[in-house]
Amino acid sequence: MNAAARTYREIPVTHLSNGMKVTLPLHTIYGKKAGPVLGLSAVIHGDEIIGAEILRRVYERLNEEELSGTVMIMPVANPLAFESLTRNTPLDMNNLNRVFPGDPQGWITEQMAHVISTQFLDKLDAYIDLHAGGAVPIVDYVYIQNDEALSRAFNFPVLYRPSHPYEGTTATYTTAKGIPSVTVEVGGGPNFERDVERGVSGIFNCMRHLKMLPGDVEPAPKQVVMTEIRIIRPTQGGIMVPAFDFSAVGSVIEGEQVLARTYNPQTFEELEVIRTPYKRNLVILMRGLLHKVNPGDYGFMIGNLDTAEEE
Repeated sequence: MNAAARTYREIPVTHLSNGMKVTLPLHTIYGKKAGPVLGLSAVIHGDEIIGAEILRRVYERLNEEELSGTVMIMPVANPLAFESLTRNTPLDMNNLNRVFPGDPQGWITEQMAHVISTQFLDKLDAYIDLHAGGAVPIVDYVYIQNDEALSRAFNFPVLYRPSHPYEGTTATYTTAKGIPSVTVEVGGGPNFERDVERGVSGIFNCMRHLKMLPGDVEPAPKQVVMTEIRIIRPTQGGIMVPAFDFSAVGSVIEGEQVLARTYNPQTFEELEVIRTPYKRNLVILMRGLLHKVNPGDYGFMIGNLDTAEEE
């Protein structure tokens, strides 16, 4: 298309046993001028719903008359997991973000991954994938994949350069194809308005960086690149009582301190005490509300500031 325009289609995947179609939503916004194709996706994990709202606002505010290039938006990449508000697809309990590029003859999760790969990711020149802490925790950082400048342009204060990236993600698929890719972890739990707007602002700033929108790229705040992050999962289920509220995300906790205590709701026995693992602990993901917790849930993600790349 040469003229500015918008289209919407639902890409077929399969049918459920009750006859209902499983489809994937795809909005395409064609700019007035030539430029790259940028892909935006969210809700690959069904309990990370903040990304869908971020992309809705991007869709509403984007002016195709000013746009150079094309934006493809997949706001709900796993509609089955979204319906059940679960991280994994409920029909086969597979994690969609571990099975790319998928398999058209495989599990339903693998079938969705195959359709996303061939009908969406293969068409892109740049890619931003939105994730969150889930239904309870909140999180705040941006992965450095294969384009550090693009990741930095999202303007989050914390970035992460993993030594061993997860296999089977959308980003490992796109980076293998040489597509500049950014994975964003923002919000979750309460889905604060502040985090929604930070996500919208980050996407528009990345688009200016890609020269898809006019205007200067907003300079990044002081940024720190983490190279070591400890994922802390409770080993005991029960009621978790955090020692800090959500305002601790992004803050530094010095020395060994208690992060949370878990109690047996029936006997009142203290089952577990979770503590900070490093001398200088940067809080990246946390549970900031009293809540039920299962053994093995995401509890906290703590970065080691002593091994970080600080500016």
